[in-house]
Amino acid sequence: MKKSFRWHLFIRIILATVAVFAANRLIAQYLTSLHIVSNIEQNAADTLDQCRNDAVELGTFLTCSARANRGKALNNISEYYVVCPRANVGTADEPACGQTASLGSVVVSQPKPMGSAVSLERRKIDGDEWLIFSLIDEANGPVLMIRRFDVEAYVDSIYELRTRILRYLAPVIILLLVLLTYYMTSVVMRPIRQLENSLAGLTSTNLDKPIDVLPPYREFDRFVTVFEQLRERLNQSFVQTRRFAADASHELRTPLTILRGNSERLIAELPTGSDQQIRMRLIGDEVERLIEITEKLLLLSRADANSIRYDMTPVSLSSMMTELALDAMAFDPGLQIHSEIDPDIICICDHSLMHQLVYNLYTNASKYNTAHGWIRFTLKRQQQRFLLSVENPCDNIPEDLTERAFQRFYRGDAARGRDVDGIGLGLSLCMEIARLHDATLRLEVREGKTVIATLEGRLTPEE
Repeated sequence: MKKSFRWHLFIRIILATVAVFAANRLIAQYLTSLHIVSNIEQNAADTLDQCRNDAVELGTFLTCSARANRGKALNNISEYYVVCPRANVGTADEPACGQTASLGSVVVSQPKPMGSAVSLERRKIDGDEWLIFSLIDEANGPVLMIRRFDVEAYVDSIYELRTRILRYLAPVIILLLVLLTYYMTSVVMRPIRQLENSLAGLTSTNLDKPIDVLPPYREFDRFVTVFEQLRERLNQSFVQTRRFAADASHELRTPLTILRGNSERLIAELPTGSDQQIRMRLIGDEVERLIEITEKLLLLSRADANSIRYDMTPVSLSSMMTELALDAMAFDPGLQIHSEIDPDIICICDHSLMHQLVYNLYTNASKYNTAHGWIRFTLKRQQQRFLLSVENPCDNIPEDLTERAFQRFYRGDAARGRDVDGIGLGLSLCMEIARLHDATLRLEVREGKTVIATLEGRLTPEE
C-alpha cells in the first residue's frame, strides 16, 4: 500500500514543529536563566547602592528595597537578602556575615564591578556559595549577601509557574498545532489538486487541445511545461496511429471488394461440389472476414478521432429488439430465445449504429453459448432511461472477462480453444457506439455461469 503524501507531510510538519518547540524551550530556559540571574545580581547591586544608609538592620533595608524596586518583576527576591551592617562583622542571626573574609570561606570568583559603586564577589561559606555585594568606596561598609541556592530556587519557582501554566495551555496548543498543520498541508496540496483536476479530463480524444492550467505558483511552471510537451508527443503518436488504421482500412477496402467479387464469380463457374469450388468458398469466407475486420477498424479509428458520422433520430428500441428476437429464433433454432420487451420505448440515436450495437451483443451471446443453451433479451423502462440487456449461459468463463472484455482484439481462452469465429473487436465497437450516445455499457458474470451485457441510456435528449 502506497504512502499518503498528505499524511506524510502532515506528520513531518507536526514532528518538525514539536522539535522546534522543544529546542526553543531548552534554549529559552538556558538563556532566560542566565538573564534572570544577571538581573538579580544587578538589582541587588543597585539596591545596596541606593539603600546603603538603611543597612543598619534588615527590616529597614527591606523597606527601602521594596520602595526602590516597586513595580519590578524581581521584587520578591529581596526576601532572600542577608544584610550585614558592617563588613566582616557577624551577628547571632547571620553568622555568615563574619565569615566573608575568614579562613572558613573560599573565594569562588574575584570581585567584579557591578556599576561604579558596588562590586560582586563569590565565596563558599560552610559549603554554600554566596553572592557578596559590597561598596567599592567603603571598605568596611554594609554588605548584601544572597545564597546561590536561593537564587537558583527563585529561578526554578519562576519556571515552575511557567510549567504549571503550560500544562493548562497544552491541550489548546496541541489543538492549534494540529489545525495549523492541517491548514499548511491544505495550502501545499491545493495547487496539486488544481493541476490534478485540470489534467484528469485529458483523454485520447482531446489530446490535441492545450491543457487549461494556470500554475498557481511559479514552482509549478516547469511541471506544466513538461506535461504539455508530453501531451503534444502523445497526441502526435495517437494521430499517427489513427491515420495509419484509417488509411490501411480504406486502402484495403477496394482490393478486398475486388477479391470478393472474383471469388463469387469463380464459385459460380466451378463445378458444384468440386474440391476447387470448396477451396474457393473457403477463400471467399476469409475475404469476407478481412472485409469485416477492415470495416470495424475503420469505424474504431473514426471513433478515436471523433469523426463518426451519425444521424440522431427517434428510434423504436422496442421494435428493434422484437425483430432481433424473431430473427434469433429463425437463425438459431438450437437455442431457446426468451424476451421481456416493454412496448413503445423510443430513444434518440443513430439507427444504424444502435442496430449494430445490439446485433453485436446478440452474436456474442450466440457464439459463446452452451450446447442447447438460451438467450434472454430484456428491454425495460426506468423513468427517462432504458435498460437493454442480453443474457446467456457460458462455459469456462475467463476470470478477467469483465475487466478486459471491451479491450480491442481480446478473446477469452475458451473462445480460442473452441475455435469460435471472431476477432475481438465487436465489444470494443459496442463500447464506442455507447459512448457516442452518452450511454453506459457494462458486462457482468453472475454465479460464474451466465454473462449479461447491459446498455443503459436516455430516452430523451438532455435539455
